[in-house]
Amino acid sequence: MNTEAKKYDLSFCILSFFDKYVISEVKEGSYVTRELFMEALVLIEEHYGSNQKFVYISNRKTDYNVNPIDYLNCISNDNMIAVALVTETESKLKTAQFEKNFMTKNVQIFATLKEAIDWAEKTVA
Repeated sequence: MNTEAKKYDLSFCILSFFDKYVISEVKEGSYVTRELFMEALVLIEEHYGSNQKFVYISNRKTDYNVNPIDYLNCISNDNMIAVALVTETESKLKTAQFEKNFMTKNVQIFATLKEAIDWAEKTVA
């Protein structure tokens, strides 16, 4: 695993930045809106700039609510080359499989964070 470059504790999630990927962990009970997504995207764009390729890893350890339209519209950064969804429960797996149908990026679903990180490191060559 890469050395963590920077960590941000936002009102609704924790973002952990690495060379080739960013890990997002939404906080328990959060209701994630477009405005909150934009707050995270600003930090992502500041960290990776406009040229550095990276993978977005959504580590879904908690229960939270999100407007799926807002989510799908916000996850379109040009240098974000792929998305990894980490789910540990059957219900979260079903949700991730449903979301995958609407995403234009390369999206993979993993049972563990380690699997997602290994894939991200290989994906960003």
